[in-house]
Amino acid sequence: MVFVSDAIPVHSLPKTPSQVPALKIFRFKNSTDVPQEGPVSLPITPLPTDAPHRHTYYEILFIEEGQGFHEIDFHSYNIQGAGLHFLTPGQVHLLTFSSSFQGYIVAFSEDFYTFYNPMNPSLSQLPFFQPARRQPIITLSDGDKHYFHNILENMVTDHLSAETDQALIGRYLGLLLQKCAFLTQHNAQPAESPALSVPELAGRFQELVEKNFRQMHEVQQYASQLSVTPDYLSKIIKKHLGISCQEYILDKLLLEAKRLLVFSNLSSKEIAYHIHMDDPSYFSRIFKKKTGLTPNEYREHVRKSTI
Repeated sequence: MVFVSDAIPVHSLPKTPSQVPALKIFRFKNSTDVPQEGPVSLPITPLPTDAPHRHTYYEILFIEEGQGFHEIDFHSYNIQGAGLHFLTPGQVHLLTFSSSFQGYIVAFSEDFYTFYNPMNPSLSQLPFFQPARRQPIITLSDGDKHYFHNILENMVTDHLSAETDQALIGRYLGLLLQKCAFLTQHNAQPAESPALSVPELAGRFQELVEKNFRQMHEVQQYASQLSVTPDYLSKIIKKHLGISCQEYILDKLLLEAKRLLVFSNLSSKEIAYHIHMDDPSYFSRIFKKKTGLTPNEYREHVRKSTI
């Protein structure tokens, strides 16, 4: 495991002259050479995917072939053949390869998706991006693998074109995500289907928390932005997510603290300030109450178990 001196590396999409953030497509770092039509070939991702890092953007990994594991926020997923992997901004992850990978990495911002797909569901409403019910992996049958291969091949061709039509790429992305949502819902067990229907209010709350949990800790702050009372918001969240609003916010704060404890050398006090808990002793008490360990004990325990 690789540690950094201060904080977890954060990767952003390169700046472009366009006012609409661009979408980027890469090959995997250890993929074998794939012939490309035309003078330009698809680049290998320039990022160190085998070290813990996070992004400011969304990412879809389309894996056609390969073996290894994908660690996402302390959960390890075995990679055996074809599948789609989904990442949201802020998640810490790394890939470990035991064989060469074939497929594509699609990186895009929320603005890019919503600009070209204004009538589609928001990203936070999609089951693989929903913070509370995130299903980050879709295993693909041979038929589904062929379907997504064709979509990605067309996206890559247009992406590498000298006269790239960003609107067309944006619609490809919308189609790809719609198909992913269909597969997720189609493959769900009947008894689970109702639970996947999170109302718009709950989805908007999740989205707001994902973006603001470091600075906004109170239910009242989110209720105000959503134009509802705190009691009503709490009732909806408890009903559909099975957890109180305050606990949901706290869980986000503690997950961020765990990331920093394991993947950085920030002190417990510095981490408390980073997540806007101005009383480090209170942070330590809450952390121990939820995990059974002090922040420093947690750091030592997890690092020992993962080295």
